[in-house]
Amino acid sequence: MSSNHIYPAWAIEHRKPATELRFINNKYYLYEVSSFYDPILKKTKKKTGSLLGTIKEGIGFVPSGKKELKDKVAKSQIIDPNTISVREFGFTTFLNQYNQTIKLKLSEFFPNHVELIIYMAYCRIAHQSPLSRMDLHVAKSYLSVGDTKKYSDKDFSQALKTIGKNRDAITAYLKSFIKPNEHILVDMTNIFSASNQMRYSKEGYNSDMVFEKQFNLLYIYSATLQQPAFYKIYSGNIKDVSGFQLCLQESGIKDAIIIADKGFYSEENFKKITESNLKMIVPLRRDNKAIDYTKIVQQEMSYFKFEDRYIWHVKYRFNKGTIFLFLDEKLKVNEKKDYLDRIETLPETFTKEGFALKFNQFGTIAMITNMEEPEAEDIFTSYKSRNEVEVMFDGYKNILKADRTYMQDEDALEGYMFINHIALQWYYIIYKLLKENKLLKKYAVTDFIKLLVEIKKVRINEIWYTEPIIKRIQTMLDQLKLSVP
Repeated sequence: MSSNHIYPAWAIEHRKPATELRFINNKYYLYEVSSFYDPILKKTKKKTGSLLGTIKEGIGFVPSGKKELKDKVAKSQIIDPNTISVREFGFTTFLNQYNQTIKLKLSEFFPNHVELIIYMAYCRIAHQSPLSRMDLHVAKSYLSVGDTKKYSDKDFSQALKTIGKNRDAITAYLKSFIKPNEHILVDMTNIFSASNQMRYSKEGYNSDMVFEKQFNLLYIYSATLQQPAFYKIYSGNIKDVSGFQLCLQESGIKDAIIIADKGFYSEENFKKITESNLKMIVPLRRDNKAIDYTKIVQQEMSYFKFEDRYIWHVKYRFNKGTIFLFLDEKLKVNEKKDYLDRIETLPETFTKEGFALKFNQFGTIAMITNMEEPEAEDIFTSYKSRNEVEVMFDGYKNILKADRTYMQDEDALEGYMFINHIALQWYYIIYKLLKENKLLKKYAVTDFIKLLVEIKKVRINEIWYTEPIIKRIQTMLDQLKLSVP
């Protein structure tokens, strides 16, 4: 098997969620693959399952005989939730305690699909589950106790399409969380798609410079509520400000600040944003010629306090905008030390001459904005809040494993993105809880979820009992002032 093998498109098109392609002895095979959390290494690890079949050019996927037999048996047995006597209870209890606002709003805008939406969002955040396994996860959760319906993947698939067709209800739900005069941040990321049928999917490069179909997901983040507030899907070839305009128009938000990354700035983009009457803060790369490092004269600069350190700043006009040049002395010390260390370890790349050339750049952050009468402290803190947007996209891609989709129908895709949004709202409830209790360094959101999922209810003589909770989980619950009855 070659880990560097380049797989042809006719083989890749058969790769589905929870599967992995392998090239062995000049043949292409498709295997089941899953992930599990290793409590010792404290990270997620991959587990390869059974062989699903082979993929042949001109023929396509040829299922394994053994797998076909298993599928026939499975399809003949619909899961009966009433027969399952051990169920996940810990995370379910947390959702029941902290999900009331979301559930009430879902009842208002999706009265016929409330339970299915909650079931699917639960499966996404707790198990990163594809549609094909949601029936099992729902049946094994205490969420569905009392629900006598026996669900199949077709039920969830049909629900996604129905929900996705009703973008008006999705928009109304999202807008119900937005309040006037909020501090709003806007950013975009790309999601890779295996679909050749949807108009959203356009070819582009991923982070590994692999050319794949993708679409763009634009998110509005509320710094006031500290949670994602609104999203919209765009074609993969829409990269300019038109996407921002349409999303803000649909959301009804009037006062937004677009905080982009360093790669976004160009004179053309800045001009388009300004002409569109949108507010923007964009950091500049340190080698940008618009930055005038000669203005760093501390005795002539002002300062403010940010997180127990002082930030020096100077501003000047540039290209119908304002550039703020900030100096963080703590950052400067760290960057100088890092460069000097590299001179010792990588002298062929890092030199004393290079150190001298970069000396004035150490510890600096330059930003350009088109806001009227901007204040340095507001610009700096607004930019720092971008970290929350990055946390959001990290949660979206790494916690929900939603950086790739195999949806082939646009309505289903819209529904799927809405389900992921609900799961992302839950993610932020957990994130804020850990942050407020100063426990983010001890527990990641994934730790919190995985530990709570370990708390089970067992049915004995038709009565449900909570299994004993291990000390590590109980310690976390006590620290967060949570209880599991």
